[in-house]
Amino acid sequence: MIKSVSFQTKARTVDHLGREQIADTPTAISELWKNAFDAYARYAELNIYDGEPAIAAIVDDGHGMNRDEFISRWLVVGTESKAASDRTPVSDRNGLRQRTRQGQKGIGRLSCAKLGPILCFVSKREGSRFVAALVDWRLFENPFLNLSDIRLPVTDFERKEQLFLELPGLVAELHENVRGGAEIERKQRIIDAWAAFDELHAEEVELRTSKRSRPPSEEIASSIESLAFEERHLEQWKVWTGEAMHGTALLIADVSHDLRVQLEDKIADTSDERTQRRFFETLSSFVDPFVDPSIPEVNTLDPQFSNAVRAWKGKEQRLVLGTEKQFNLTTVQPMEHQLAGLVDETGTFKGRIKAFGEWVPGECIIAPPKNLRIPDRADSKTGPFDLYIAAMEFDLKNTTHTKEEFRYFQDLSELYAGFMVYRDGLRVLPFGRTDNDFFEIEYRRSKNAGREFWNHRQMFGRLAISRLRNPNLTDKAGREGLLDNTAAKTLRELVSNILMQSARQYFGSASNFRKELLPEIQGSNRQQRANEARNKLRAKQRKEFRTKLKSLSSELPEFAREVASLSTALDIRDEAEIEQAQSQVEELKNRALHFRLPGVPKDLGSSEDQYLKFRETSQALQIEINSISQRVDEAIERVNPLRPRELLEKQLARNAAQLHHRLRGWRKTIGDLQREEFERVRLLFDQRNKYFHTEATPLIHRLETGELSFLEVSKLMENLKDRIDAENAELFVPYIGALESLKESVDLEHLATFGMEELSDLRTELERLNSLAQLGIAVEIVGHELQSYDEIIGAGLRNLPEDVRHGKAAKDIEFGYEGLTDQLRFLSPLRLAGQKIQRWITGEEIYSYISAFFRITMANNDVKFEATAAFKTMRVFDQQSRLYPVFINLINNSIYWLSVSSIADRKILLDVYKSEVAISDNGPGVDPADVQSLFTLFFTKKVRGGRGVGLYLSRSNLAAGGHRIRYETNSDGLPLPGANFLIEFRGAEFGEN
Repeated sequence: MIKSVSFQTKARTVDHLGREQIADTPTAISELWKNAFDAYARYAELNIYDGEPAIAAIVDDGHGMNRDEFISRWLVVGTESKAASDRTPVSDRNGLRQRTRQGQKGIGRLSCAKLGPILCFVSKREGSRFVAALVDWRLFENPFLNLSDIRLPVTDFERKEQLFLELPGLVAELHENVRGGAEIERKQRIIDAWAAFDELHAEEVELRTSKRSRPPSEEIASSIESLAFEERHLEQWKVWTGEAMHGTALLIADVSHDLRVQLEDKIADTSDERTQRRFFETLSSFVDPFVDPSIPEVNTLDPQFSNAVRAWKGKEQRLVLGTEKQFNLTTVQPMEHQLAGLVDETGTFKGRIKAFGEWVPGECIIAPPKNLRIPDRADSKTGPFDLYIAAMEFDLKNTTHTKEEFRYFQDLSELYAGFMVYRDGLRVLPFGRTDNDFFEIEYRRSKNAGREFWNHRQMFGRLAISRLRNPNLTDKAGREGLLDNTAAKTLRELVSNILMQSARQYFGSASNFRKELLPEIQGSNRQQRANEARNKLRAKQRKEFRTKLKSLSSELPEFAREVASLSTALDIRDEAEIEQAQSQVEELKNRALHFRLPGVPKDLGSSEDQYLKFRETSQALQIEINSISQRVDEAIERVNPLRPRELLEKQLARNAAQLHHRLRGWRKTIGDLQREEFERVRLLFDQRNKYFHTEATPLIHRLETGELSFLEVSKLMENLKDRIDAENAELFVPYIGALESLKESVDLEHLATFGMEELSDLRTELERLNSLAQLGIAVEIVGHELQSYDEIIGAGLRNLPEDVRHGKAAKDIEFGYEGLTDQLRFLSPLRLAGQKIQRWITGEEIYSYISAFFRITMANNDVKFEATAAFKTMRVFDQQSRLYPVFINLINNSIYWLSVSSIADRKILLDVYKSEVAISDNGPGVDPADVQSLFTLFFTKKVRGGRGVGLYLSRSNLAAGGHRIRYETNSDGLPLPGANFLIEFRGAEFGEN
């Protein structure tokens, strides 16, 4: 007899699909943020609160759910809305453009179980009541319970305050899943299931395999009854504060260790430190930081979504990571090596390449491997994807960056480096983490670091895919990488080929670019090393001077007493006393040489008082010795010796003995140094003789094992020889040159000292500029406190009521705040906290703001300010706090020069001239002789109020966004005949939008 039966689902199925399926805590958070994105949220935050137990809250302003939707959608695993096309109605998109769903399987919500055992779900749909539910994920760990036996308490209410009134009832209902409810059959099944689970735990305790300290039923019952959700855990949820009318909050009790670790600012435990680092590494660039709407790409689009993780200790918060605290494309665009373009359907890369600071002319094309078949079937093709990589040289001597830029990018790479994958603007894990080498970057580098060039820890890059154009690139069930299908394999081969070919053609040791450009770069950097060597010598001389000054200062008083004693006792009456007096004076003069201090630094610092006292004393002693010598000469004339030749011969012998003594001392010192140096050079030659053999022998082994072909080993050996030969030349050629200079009696120390003295004079002028940098030092000293206040201000602005926040006063505060954080970011580049908002800014907005800003000033100076329609319809994508100060500076300059002129009809006009923005006036203009100095620091022609920094900072501000400014001397065709500044905005759009 045939009978149809159904699958029976155990409660553990949910545990398998959720907690056990997700790789780690950061991946779980990523899944929940993507759910918020699918709900058309503009923001999603994770807030971690201290306490016992610690609580986490994931909040967003998505469209939210009502009670019916929660039951029919959230509580249904694998909902059909994830498998079908995007059915989100326009009314639920919260004014945002249509989004491609990130979730596909309808199990992302189960990630909550990875973060902590108990979840309080709270949601609000606009126009509906709040809905709340309580879940204990440990219920689903019981292998003896059926899924249908577990019932989760759900309630709805009108006002937010009712949540905490409803919580006791929710707790009681949830508790029935352990104690059993009113239904007798279900109650017995539940009691039996927990008894069996507790018995299983007892067996595990005996075997010492249990992870629990007490029976599961007791553990769950106890923690449910001691829930400690508070209102402070919801204060960052915009629905709770009234800023939003819809959204969802996930409150998680007794959070995992990985989340509790984030509460600590400083950690001594290496394991916890690694946990923090991995957490930051995984989530820090959740939203694609390489998006620039002014640069057309196939798969990239600003997702209009922000995220953050904040740690709370009491009322104090710390921004752990988020959109407000990450680098962006503008940050890495100055790097010396770049690769940017599109890989099309055929697997061909087309784009731009920058090598050693210079863009390669024309479009660069990298074809796919000839032995790779590019699938074109709908169910296996890879599809087009965007590629962007920025990198730098690994060795300071090879870089085109300044030393400061090199160090800055090195520090930045410690936080953000990696090659990541983004789908529709959100990160796909685990790509970009140090333990993931999907594209075999480190594997290839281990074979030949020089040729392969790319290094995971010193490159900033991503490839961008989309659900629409790359439907076959799907996530694994555990959200840890791409499903290993034909499309993913093809993607890996294509990207690996592009990295290999670009390294061989442009960046690596085998490229002609490197061979041609590196000598010139290294020559330039040699100058830098020469400067460092001079500074090292200067530091050595300063140290030696201070040491000698201290020693001689302590010896000088005794010598002064001997001089004074001789001066008092000197009394020459006959020829015998003349010889004795001459001998004593010669000894004093010889000893006085010991107290000479050559090479006195110009800046003595704390030693200045000691040196002045020493110099005064030693000069007084020299005068006294000269006086004694003169008295001896007078005595010789008075006595008139009878045997002068004999006296002179004795003087000759004494002087010769003194000279010989000094020469013997120098010869001994030189001999000791020469022997030490000879031994050092001998050992160095021995080391360098063996170096090539040591490095080359493993290559023979790789040939014998079949890892490399003969040709590959031959090329590697040749490259190794060239590299070691170049290193040897750098070591020994300058050394030989120094010896040859010594042979020709060239005073190397005098040359170095003279150069340092010359540089010292120049440095005096430079110190005027360096005084500005002291502001940066001041910011660095109080950086931690400033960052904290920065975050407090930012949080305060975000928490203002909606009507207040959109008012003009609040907008002005926000603008000033953005400007302040931008300047803090300039003075301490790695402090990336604070809002850094980029958006489309129209000419109309700029004109309106400047008009209001200078309204009174223009009225007082009788200046007419206008903007053409072409300017008003122009728009540029950048930061408001970056562009507005530029226009303020330029307009302020125009007002000043118009105000000091005799022109009656004073005008300033904003216009568009040949795809450039023109800021024009009808004033006296700039003297042609001054144009070249116009944008240099401290250049000003203003009689009053001019510091000469406005135009310099304007150019710097614009350059940070990839824009350019210039002064046009020929006013033909320009709006007004006076001063005309033209700005070329990168990616600007002109005309009606």
